[in-house]
Amino acid sequence: MRPEVTSLPSTGHGDSYSMLCMFRRPRWGIWILGCVFIGLTASVLRLGPTSGWLTSLAVLPGTLAYAMMATNLLLATRQPVLERLFGPLDRVYVAHRLIGTIIVGVLGLHLVLIPIASTVDRRTSILDDLSMALPLGAAGTLLLVGSIALAMNTKVPYDKWQRVHMATGLAFLVLTAHMLSAASLWFSLTGPLGGVLGFFALLGIASLIVRVVDKARGGVRYAIVETVQRERGLEVVMQPEGARRIAPQRPGQFVFLTATAAGARETHPFTLTSAEGDGRISVLIRPSGNWTGAAQTGLSVTDQVRVEGPLGAFTPSAGADAPQHQVWIAGGAGITPFLSVLRTAQRASDADQPSHGKVELVVAARDACDVPCWEDLSKYARKLPWLTLTPAFSALGGRLDEGAVDRLAASRPEGTVWYLCGPAGLTSMIQHRLKQDSSAHRQVHRELYEWRAVARGRQ
Repeated sequence: MRPEVTSLPSTGHGDSYSMLCMFRRPRWGIWILGCVFIGLTASVLRLGPTSGWLTSLAVLPGTLAYAMMATNLLLATRQPVLERLFGPLDRVYVAHRLIGTIIVGVLGLHLVLIPIASTVDRRTSILDDLSMALPLGAAGTLLLVGSIALAMNTKVPYDKWQRVHMATGLAFLVLTAHMLSAASLWFSLTGPLGGVLGFFALLGIASLIVRVVDKARGGVRYAIVETVQRERGLEVVMQPEGARRIAPQRPGQFVFLTATAAGARETHPFTLTSAEGDGRISVLIRPSGNWTGAAQTGLSVTDQVRVEGPLGAFTPSAGADAPQHQVWIAGGAGITPFLSVLRTAQRASDADQPSHGKVELVVAARDACDVPCWEDLSKYARKLPWLTLTPAFSALGGRLDEGAVDRLAASRPEGTVWYLCGPAGLTSMIQHRLKQDSSAHRQVHRELYEWRAVARGRQ
């Protein structure tokens, strides 16, 4: 029996669109932090009648920057509870990067307003005060801005970026000391403002401790038991070394893998390609940098690794409770979450029976040699009656551009659920085109493929 395969006609090149994927629904963590930030703002503005309104306006951006630093340290802990409080971790990291950028601007406003407020409201210069508040503030600001600037520089190698980014924790500790030193000059720590800042101080310090401890432990110990060469990549199969193992995965979730390749020990996020319920787990590593390139030959059977997770809420389903019609679109290594779903379905006892819905898997790549596990995908299309495999190979004239997406969307029934995973430019364009038709309500799930400002180590 031949796999059910169709092709997409070529219509030339299309433009790429970039969109900011926001949280799909409010979460308790967002509401709680939002209320605390409102309380912080109100507490600072209470300084106006007694200390001067310019003073309150100068203190406000400083306290907000401090609170946002504590929030970012919390978001960086990558604990599973964060997904229940704030939503999927890929979107949490989008918020983490955005907050880091905002901190720099807000802190800059604080630095401009503080000397002005001191001169106008207190008739003194901040330079007249030789306490530790000023040098601590300057040192903390330099550490923070420097670490954020280097973290946003995509030319900094990933291993150096990881070490440099930890300097934000040191900056927070220094600025905590600055805040304690400056309290006697601008406000009282025993008042409402001191109480709210105390909350953020404890939040930031506790988050920093959790992150340092987790980084030292490195996750659950696993051993590599098999390596399989795939198209432009290496699939690494692992099993736990002892009784401890990571929590049960859902197809589509990812883990943080810490391993040594070519003498360099690094931590990278990878999507699990293994089936749900399998005693072993696997990830696909494609060369996208120095470490992932070295991993192609630097990882071997019996090597010890550490695994954290699983995490993520991009979890397509092909079971009996799945939507009536789904379209999965994968670009490059974006095939990995769908591969996990298909392997899970293949293992299921009712795999040979039609599901309650149909799934069309569209794979965008240069050709079949560019698609990881293409032979496996073809096998699943032959064995799973509800699966249609649609290659969009640019080398064969089937580029997945705007016109192709429009025709794909127009020919699918109302209520079709879309899952998109791949490079940001591709999935942004597809999401944009799907939302162009205001008469059609489409449910679109998109994996945020970016980890830093460039492609995340999902490959």
